[in-house]
Amino acid sequence: MPVFFFDIQDGKSRSPDTEGTEYRGIAEAQADAIRMLVAIAQDEWHDGARSALAVQIYDEERRPVVAAKIDCAVTVFDGQL
Repeated sequence: MPVFFFDIQDGKSRSPDTEGTEYRGIAEAQADAIRMLVAIAQDEWHDGARSALAVQIYDEERRPVVAAKIDCAVTVFDGQL
């Protein structure tokens, strides 16, 4: 099975993947990248905060094959809680 590497960018820092993960193909890796972005967004959000998250997927030769991005913003209006 092919190995894919997921580098994560959270707007402040970049976390390169040095180990990689085996997937049956790019579609499976892409679906996992989207799940990863949603999970990170759920863990990282703060009232009024904005966060741009990205995952770049590379193949075994470190060629970019997919870029996935999500822009998260939460606004809580006074008196609405």
